[in-house]
Amino acid sequence: MIVRILHSKHRYFMKKVLFLIPTLSIGGGERVVSELSLNLPESMERVIVLFKKEVSYPYKGNLISLNIPLPLKNPFSKIFHYLLGLLKFRKIVKTENPDYVISFGHPANVINILSACLPAGREQRAIVRVEGFLSNSCYDLGGRIYKFFIKRFFNKAYFVIDVSKASAKDLIENFGVKANKIKVIYNPLNVKEIEKLAEEPLETKYQEIFDNPVIINVGRLTFQKNQKSLIEAFLKIKKEIKNVKLVILGQGELERELKELSKRLGLDKDIYFLGWQKNPFKFLARSKLFLLSSLWEGLPYVLLEAMVCSLPIVSFDCKSGPREILAPDTNFGFETEDIEYAEYGTLVRPRDKDKLSEAAVKLLSDENLLNELKEKSIKRALDFDIKNIIKEWQFLENANN
Repeated sequence: MIVRILHSKHRYFMKKVLFLIPTLSIGGGERVVSELSLNLPESMERVIVLFKKEVSYPYKGNLISLNIPLPLKNPFSKIFHYLLGLLKFRKIVKTENPDYVISFGHPANVINILSACLPAGREQRAIVRVEGFLSNSCYDLGGRIYKFFIKRFFNKAYFVIDVSKASAKDLIENFGVKANKIKVIYNPLNVKEIEKLAEEPLETKYQEIFDNPVIINVGRLTFQKNQKSLIEAFLKIKKEIKNVKLVILGQGELERELKELSKRLGLDKDIYFLGWQKNPFKFLARSKLFLLSSLWEGLPYVLLEAMVCSLPIVSFDCKSGPREILAPDTNFGFETEDIEYAEYGTLVRPRDKDKLSEAAVKLLSDENLLNELKEKSIKRALDFDIKNIIKEWQFLENANN
C-alpha cells in the first residue's frame, strides 16, 4: 500500500510536456525538440506529436503521428488536412492531458493556439516558438495570413518563445504581442556531440577539395539564404586568393539556378555543391572560413555549429541573430554600414557582397587573425551548450499545476 501511495504521489508531481512539430527531420526547430527531449529532467514526461513520421534526429519520449501528408502545395488541400490535423490533435491533447503544449513552426503554432481556443481546450497551456524575423520572412500570401493570425491570436498563448532579442522586439513593435508573454531562449547546441562528429574522416572523394583553403556555407538553397550574393562575392575573393574553394552544403529550389550562375561566372570548377550531408561537421572542421549571406535569420543554427568547429565567421549583419552571437555586448538593434570586426567574428553591411568579399580576403590573408578568431569562436559557442540553455526551460518544471 505504501509503495502504491508513493508511486501515485510521484506521478502527481511529474510534469508532462507535449511537442508539436511537422517532422523530426532536417531543420533548426527539429534539433531543438531533439535536444529538449533528451535533456529535460527525468521528472518531465515527453510526448512528441508529428504531422508526418519522418525522424532523423534522436529523441526521448512517446512519438505520435497525425499522418498529415507533406508537403502540401495546394491551398485547399492544406486547409483540409490542417483542419483534420487540428481535430486529431485536440483528441491527443485530451487523452494525454499535458501540462504544456509547445509548437514549432507556422502551421504547428496555428494548430496549437486554435486547439487551446476551442471550448474543450481552455485549460491547455499553449506555448508557441518563433524562430525567424517575422517582419521579413512572412512576405507571400501565406505569410500575410500568418501575420494576421499572430496579431489576432498570439496573445492567447501561455508563452511565446523567441530565439533572439531582435526577433522578440519585432513581435512587440510590429505584431502587438505583449512583452510579458515573450521569453527569449537561444538555440541549444550539443557541443560534445558536434566535436565528436567533427573528428570523423572525410570520404576520399572530398579530400582533394580540402587540400586548398575552403570557404564554407551551410543552408537551404533558397532566396532567404542568399547564396547568389555569396557566389558573386566569391568571384572577387578568387581574384585575390587563387587556390580558394567554396563548398556549399544544402538542398533547395534554387540549386539549378545557383549552379548555372557558378558556371556563367567561370567558377564551376571552384564551387562544390555537396547537397545535404548527414554529418556537416566534418566539412566545417576542415574549412578555413564560414560565410553567412542570409537576408534574414532568427538565430542561425549553422553559424553556432560552425563556431563549435572553431571556424572564424564572416556574416551579413542581417535581422536577426548574427549580431547577438558575434557582438553580444552591442545594441542588438544596430546595423553596421561597413565592416565591423566584432568580439567573436566579423559583421558586414547586409546585402553588400563587395564588403563580404573584402572581409573574407582580409581574414584569409592573415593567419594570426584567423587563429585568434578560431579560439574566440569555440569560446562563444560554449555559451549555447545545452547544459546552459536547458536552464532557461526550468519554468516548465517549476510552474504550478
